[in-house]
Parts: sequence; structure tokens; C-alpha cells
Amino acid sequence: MDVRSCELSSLHRTHNFGKLSIMQIRQEVFDDRAGIYAVTHAAFSKDDHLVEPIEVGLVQRLFDCDAYSPTFSLVATNDKTVIAHVIATWGSVDGKHSLLGLGPLAVAPEYQNMGAGTALMQAIADRAENERISGIVLLGATKYYQRFGYEPAIARGIIPTQPSWGDNFMVRVFDERSLPAGKYRYASPFGC
Repeated sequence: MDVRSCELSSLHRTHNFGKLSIMQIRQEVFDDRAGIYAVTHAAFSKDDHLVEPIEVGLVQRLFDCDAYSPTFSLVATNDKTVIAHVIATWGSVDGKHSLLGLGPLAVAPEYQNMGAGTALMQAIADRAENERISGIVLLGATKYYQRFGYEPAIARGIIPTQPSWGDNFMVRVFDERSLPAGKYRYASPFGC
């Protein structure tokens, strides 16, 4: 089996999670987009489900920007239906060095707390490590993301665009030697 086959087989994972008949993790394809938007809408909707959450528009703009790579856009499916999605796009450190920025991660409410988000976080980390990426940054809840190996980015010399992000701006390091230091800027659709 060649290296490419190993990478593809490691991404097409099948999991059995009780209520989920079978969950598969794979790279998204264009035909998944409607399902991705629906999952993102459901995951980030507040009280009024008629109002489109900003995360839906963000995902749409990320798909259309130069920083997008389908390699880092993964879906979890159950019976071929998209139930969760995660995306990481290219940002930059001091305008010179590329570094992935993760988000959003969305899981349909009826599938939350069943392992879909965890499986996606592990799969995107595996993909980044296989591609020899130095690290991934994200802005999120420290208690949730620490279990995936994320730590405050400032401790690694990666400075958030907004100082108020503090320890919620985190990094998962895969290669310390090539991890850039400096001010991080997300892909342009994030606006920061």
C-alpha cells in the first residue's frame, strides 16, 4: 500500500456509536455543502431558528476564499447524511508564515455528545500531522479543546489578533521546530 492510500484510508474512518448506525469521517465534497450549511445553522442557532447564524455565512465565504483547502474540510456522516463538519483554513503569522486556523466546528444538535465532534477533531489533527503542518490555531473554550492537545498560543509565541482572546486563542503543535512565532491573522473571511 502506498503512502497516499494510507492517508486516504486513515481519513475514511467508520465508527459505531450506539444511536448512530454508522458514522464515517471523510473529506468533504462539493455535494456536501447543503448539508454542511444545514448542520452549521442548526448547531449555531439561538432561540430564533429563522435567523441565519453568522457561522453559516462564514463557512460559505471560507469555501470561496484562497485560504481554503479541501484537505482540511472534513465531514462526519451517518447513513450518508452530514451530521458534523470542521474546517481549517490558511492564516498567516506576521504576514509571512502559513499556519492553519480551525473553525468553525459544527455538530447537528441531535448528534451532539455522541463523539462526532471528537472524531472530527482527531481526524483533522491526523490530517495536519500527516501533511507535516507545524500546528493549528483556534479560538475556543479552553476546557473543551485542551483534551485535543490544544494549549494557549501565546505561550508558544503566537499572538492573537485581539488581545482579549487571551487563553481562548489556542494552538495544537505538531512540529515545534517549524512552528512560527508572531502575530496570527486568520483567513480574510474571519475579518481579523
